[in-house]
Amino acid sequence: MRYTIKYDAYLPLTRLFIKICLIITAVLFLLLPPATVSAITLNECIDAALEMNPGIEAAAYRVKASRAAHLQARAAWYPQFSASGSYTRTNNPSQAFMMALNRKTLDMTDPDFDPADPGHTDQTRFSLGMQYLLYDGGQSRMREESAKYGIDLSRYELAAARNALVYEVAHGFYATLKAEAFVEVFQETVASIEASLTLARQRYHEGAALKTDVLNLEVQLAQTEEDLINAENSYQMAVAALNTAIGAEIVGPHALIPPGYERPAALINDLEKPSVERRPELQAAALLVRVKKSDLRHSRRAYLPTVSAFGSLDMDRRVSDHFEDSYIAGITARWDIFDGYARSGAISGSRAMRNEAVAFLKQTRKQLDLDLKDAGMKLSSARQRRVVTKTALESAAASLEMTRTLYETGAVDITALLNAQAAMTASLVRDRAAFYDYLDAQANLNRAVGKQWPWQAPAASR
Repeated sequence: MRYTIKYDAYLPLTRLFIKICLIITAVLFLLLPPATVSAITLNECIDAALEMNPGIEAAAYRVKASRAAHLQARAAWYPQFSASGSYTRTNNPSQAFMMALNRKTLDMTDPDFDPADPGHTDQTRFSLGMQYLLYDGGQSRMREESAKYGIDLSRYELAAARNALVYEVAHGFYATLKAEAFVEVFQETVASIEASLTLARQRYHEGAALKTDVLNLEVQLAQTEEDLINAENSYQMAVAALNTAIGAEIVGPHALIPPGYERPAALINDLEKPSVERRPELQAAALLVRVKKSDLRHSRRAYLPTVSAFGSLDMDRRVSDHFEDSYIAGITARWDIFDGYARSGAISGSRAMRNEAVAFLKQTRKQLDLDLKDAGMKLSSARQRRVVTKTALESAAASLEMTRTLYETGAVDITALLNAQAAMTASLVRDRAAFYDYLDAQANLNRAVGKQWPWQAPAASR
């Protein structure tokens, strides 16, 4: 007996199996932990910025360009060689006459010789040339010296750009953490107000509180939720600004690893004599004075003569002849006696630029000294704020706890609870701000003294 099973009989079972698979997949998706954002530290942010920031890349290329300029300046110390080749055809009498002389084939006794009608003449020529500067009054040496200074200047510019970028990233890092801390503060405040609102509603239903208590807490809750929205927007902007400083989108939401939330050690005590001597900007300004002095000496050397050696080996032939060679060699000297006061004008200009560089160095030092003083005062102020905000936060937390207990028993009205909650929120915001402002002030002091990355990490304590 043969049994025939139709395919339609399996459709209900197939649909049931597919539904079961979809349900299992959905359950597993809900039970699996969410994908974690890769955490990143301040050191990693700074290292990434030093590699990927376009400004640092541009400064590094300027260093390479200055090295290339130095290589060009050194070319004056080497002889210059050249090679050339040409093919010429003419019926010009004078040109044909000179071609014949160069080939050493000129025969004026030839009956067919007619200097006025040489006919069509062709010539192939190959030449090797050499030129070497023997003496130019030291101008070549001065140009090479200026090129060396250019390398050092570009390096100082790169160091200054790195120093500024390191602080910019550190500032953005702490600003992002501070913005994230504000979000957490307002989230905690919302939870605290909701707890107080639950208590007020309970007391209102029991007849122990007024309806205005509930309404006032609801208003305060709405205001705090609005502050939370603004804080979340500020946090997103802080993340975007940090990624812009780094030069790549490597920081995601809630991906920064905060430092130990303790009192950081004071870096200013580690500096015996804080000064700006290590600032690349000051070193560059000092080197610029040397460059301008070198340019002034270079301008004065223009009054001296120049002496050069030259030589050339030439080979000439017609298409059907063999090559005939000839050479020329010699020494040439040049001394410009009068140039319409161009050299004296160049000297006056170089002297003025030297004086300008000296004045710029003085101005730079004063500005950097002021910058260092400002950074030190900000660090000192931030350290004092840390002590004050910590004490205020402890007092505000104790006051809120006590006020909520008293309100529960009816000993105080809703105004006292609202004031205590507002004081707690303000204390939390100031405490978080003071902590990250202190870390930012430390980073700013490192920048102000020209402390190059990597910094020596201070021990974290609070």
